[in-house]
Amino acid sequence: MGSKEFRSDIVWFNSFIITVLCVFAIILLHFEALDIFFTFGVFGIFLLVAVLAYMFGLQRGLLISIGVTFFYGSYLIYAVMIGKTMMTVDPLYVAWLFLIPLISVLAAKLGESIASNSALAKDIEAIEELVTLDGATGFYNNQGFFKKLDEEFWRAKRYNEVFTLLLLQIANFDEIQMAYGNVGAGRILIAVAKNIDQQMRGTDIKGVLVDNTLGILMPGTDAAGADTVVEKMHLFLTVVAVDFEDGQKNIKVKPSIGAAAFKESDIDVIEVYERAKTELTYDRG
Repeated sequence: MGSKEFRSDIVWFNSFIITVLCVFAIILLHFEALDIFFTFGVFGIFLLVAVLAYMFGLQRGLLISIGVTFFYGSYLIYAVMIGKTMMTVDPLYVAWLFLIPLISVLAAKLGESIASNSALAKDIEAIEELVTLDGATGFYNNQGFFKKLDEEFWRAKRYNEVFTLLLLQIANFDEIQMAYGNVGAGRILIAVAKNIDQQMRGTDIKGVLVDNTLGILMPGTDAAGADTVVEKMHLFLTVVAVDFEDGQKNIKVKPSIGAAAFKESDIDVIEVYERAKTELTYDRG
């Protein structure tokens, strides 16, 4: 409850309380037997206690309600026994002595429950995000990348937008593995991924599909824009600096790149992927 993050549920709860107060004011106009202003004022304090308890939690809410109840009870005693402003005490006036602490408990529990559920939902989302990430590169793994690709496909389909899928394969990956082993090849792949991350836009989505193939999803990029990106990638990926145990080395890489832009006639994301895969076979790096 001590979080300083913006909580939208507090706005909704306060809006609900204001609505209830307005409705109560309208209903109260039809009860001439009651002291309208006094009853409305007490009800307003009742709702204020609910708001404060919802925002600040059970402990503070109870302290506030105890303080309010004490002053309200003291006023009733004064009005009846000393001031003589009340000849009789309406049962509703007495009921507030119990309703105010009760609403503070209920509102606080409601606030804690909603905050707890919101925190749990964020934790689950963070865990799901971690599950779909590749630990070595920080890119999405195969599952996470295709999920993002599918989301972008249907967004482009719905809003008539464009995107391009790039598939990047290290054509000489087998040679690299023979020369540097699996561990060295992994470091080279990480270096390639780092170069891509530095050169591409922050909005581009990157993924590791298999050991030697990366995927790059470029929202808002058409075929012409993709051609420019492909040319640029061939330049900055030809040689990559890789950190080995015995120092940094410049490694020659042969990137093969296949690009496929989204078409309105595409039925599903597999069509885009297959076109990019076909283009990949023509580019030998």
